[in-house]
Amino acid sequence: MRRRATIRPVSFEERIGTFRVVTDAKGMGAALLTHCEPSDPYFQKAAVACLALESGDTEPEQARADFVAALKAAGVFVRDP
Repeated sequence: MRRRATIRPVSFEERIGTFRVVTDAKGMGAALLTHCEPSDPYFQKAAVACLALESGDTEPEQARADFVAALKAAGVFVRDP
């Protein structure tokens, strides 16, 4: 059985004063669907990156970067050290 691909944690503001942390493609995908507009190119790039991460076809740091860019483009506050 293949091990689930993970990323360095990303903390983002889900609601005012409430933060969520994601560490895998499933969490990233759920956050994208909740906070981003599917027609946004940043969303589309991040969605492809999530699928590629899950299948092992991209580096975790690249998927993470695409995810953070999509959230920021949607106006979501991201705590990114």
